[in-house]
Amino acid sequence: MAADIFGFRDTIHWYDENAEKYAANIENIPSIELVDRFANAVGKKGKVLDAGCAAGRDSRLLKDRNLTPVGIDLSQSLIEIARKKYPDIHFEHGNLLELPFENETFDGVWAHASLLHFETTEEVSKALQEFNRVLKQDGIIHVFVKQQPGEQKTEIVSDRLSGHDRFFQYFTKDEIQSLLEQAGFSVEEIQDEYKDPAGREEVKWVVSLARKQSPGMFAKG
Repeated sequence: MAADIFGFRDTIHWYDENAEKYAANIENIPSIELVDRFANAVGKKGKVLDAGCAAGRDSRLLKDRNLTPVGIDLSQSLIEIARKKYPDIHFEHGNLLELPFENETFDGVWAHASLLHFETTEEVSKALQEFNRVLKQDGIIHVFVKQQPGEQKTEIVSDRLSGHDRFFQYFTKDEIQSLLEQAGFSVEEIQDEYKDPAGREEVKWVVSLARKQSPGMFAKG
């Protein structure tokens, strides 16, 4: 499936090949403050999509806050780890650009560091439109992406051990706000220069919380 999904085959391959190590590395660096903010905005017992769920770390945190999470990721290896670790949570192997869910299924979408591997702005727009489609009216979306450092918009990072590349796309606060609004969301909170959860001084993030207001300007009739 990954071989047919636009231009990030190598990135998905990297996650498949390094799933166990990656899952262990990120297990203890959750963004508790942001999880709490999202959970409070959605409300108790809300059904939420963990878009790009990796090995299920945030899905578990969302469930601990009385939400009903459904995780989805394009890495089959990470999904298998998530299913083994958290058998009481539903996980899907699937594509954020073609979500396998009906319209207005979810009360919230948690897109935490999951949009930064798309190669083009058009792909990010399509993913946001899909999030809009599966959200109920007034549903909440959390978006967390790496902040653009200066003029550098994209970067290919080569992993020395696996030999595979990972593609990263960076964003400005204004760009994320515009993309969310075009996809039919009303931005309620947005912040750049957000500290890196892993403690890297050189890495900053853009974090936003928005609400579904309309189908979006690119929605299909």
